[in-house]
Amino acid sequence: MKRVFVEDVTGTEVTIRGGDANHMARSLRFKRGDKITAVDGAGNCALLELVDFNREMISARRISEIQKTAVEQSIVLADCLPKQNRFDNIIEKATELGVDRIEPLISERTIARPNNSRGQSKLERWSRIAKESAEQCARNTIPTFGDIRGLDVWLNEISPLDDGTLFLFCWEGEQTTTVREVLRAYKNSGGDKNFIVLIGPEGGFSDREVHAIKAAGGVSVSLGKRILKTDTAAISVLAMINYEFMGA
Repeated sequence: MKRVFVEDVTGTEVTIRGGDANHMARSLRFKRGDKITAVDGAGNCALLELVDFNREMISARRISEIQKTAVEQSIVLADCLPKQNRFDNIIEKATELGVDRIEPLISERTIARPNNSRGQSKLERWSRIAKESAEQCARNTIPTFGDIRGLDVWLNEISPLDDGTLFLFCWEGEQTTTVREVLRAYKNSGGDKNFIVLIGPEGGFSDREVHAIKAAGGVSVSLGKRILKTDTAAISVLAMINYEFMGA
């Protein structure tokens, strides 16, 4: 069943606007009486029946009780921007793997450094990608985005960490501690299932940055003997979190 994000699904009358309405009416050829699943930014979900169409919006009525999404875990993905458009793929997969917030960062060795106008355009495109991915994978929420900013600025914003938050960062210099070991120790300790995952750029973190990340509470972890691309590393860690904690 088609899933659409709307502003508010808690009322008896619900309006679908903009590109979603246009796509449903013209491309998908929905008609009066068809039913869809609608969710809003608060994680409320309900079944709607389409009532009326015009060029810019579709009117619908709620025909089911409201279901509220239960929060199982919180995941923040902080990723130093990769080259080209590989961040698009990271956003798509991160959304599918349950990330709640995505922080696009610039570190010392980050190559992609969009200016203010390009940065705003990218944020708008990334938000669209996250929305489409959330609809495709039947999520009830869409990841939010932080502004593009420096790694040091972001580290200052999150410090001190909330109690119970596990802050992982992948570092090729880590020779002994693996992601699996840290996740299982956290699980056995009864952690709150709040995660921050930090992924570096193609050139890795500088020694100064590694020191700053650890000072902010980051735990360095290894992903094995191979050097993974930044998008592969992000997906790998998120998949491991899902494996260890989904349904736990």
